[in-house]
Amino acid sequence: MPKGSWWLTAGAAALLVATGCKQQGQQQGQQSVQGEVRSEVETAQERSQQALEQAKDAQARATDEQKDVADARTDVQEAQQNLQEAQAKAQQEFQEAQRAQQQASNQAQQAQADVQQSQQQAAEAQRQQQEQLAQTQQQAAQQQEQTARTQQQTAQQQTQQRQQLVTGQVVSSSPDELLLSSSGAPGQPQIRLQVNEQTQVMVNGRQGSIADIAEGSQVRASYQDVGGEPTALRVDVTSSGQGTGTGGSQDLGGSQGGELQQ
Repeated sequence: MPKGSWWLTAGAAALLVATGCKQQGQQQGQQSVQGEVRSEVETAQERSQQALEQAKDAQARATDEQKDVADARTDVQEAQQNLQEAQAKAQQEFQEAQRAQQQASNQAQQAQADVQQSQQQAAEAQRQQQEQLAQTQQQAAQQQEQTARTQQQTAQQQTQQRQQLVTGQVVSSSPDELLLSSSGAPGQPQIRLQVNEQTQVMVNGRQGSIADIAEGSQVRASYQDVGGEPTALRVDVTSSGQGTGTGGSQDLGGSQGGELQQ
């Protein structure tokens, strides 16, 4: 082989070798690049997968949170509704309590009015009863007074009917009796009168006693029978006779005339 051909051949071979090496290096470089790319792609895919997973998790959390928000909103709406119902019920109960209080107040006022009316009626009934009782007592007192007057008048009439009058001259006088001559002349009928502490003696218009009646005095006496004995009730000395009495020297004939005093 000529030298030039060899060099050509050698050059070509070297070129081929170099080319082959270069290509091999390029292939290795490409493979390395591809490996890096593949690794980056895998890394990116992993990151994407992780991101997707995170996104799914975030979406799930968001969904849960939305559900929680919806549930909370529902709870809030239910709470608001319950609050409204409770407020309405409280308002109704308050109104009912006000009506009950007003009704109780009206009943209390009515009861107080009834009590006042009852008290007034009781007071009026008591006043009428007291007036009626006072009238009854007054009527009873008037009846008793009338009865007493009637009894007194009857007693006076009976006393007057039983009493008798005698006018005469004192024949004798003692602390227990008076002996009178009814006509004042000797020998005429005489009457003996018993005297006691109840016998009233009037001498010269003043109260006296049996000792003040002197023998010979002109007297007017009222008497009635007591136990069968004529007893002097009252003795009026109309003229004095001779004796020891206080009125013995005075003439009472004109001062004691007239109707007998009871």
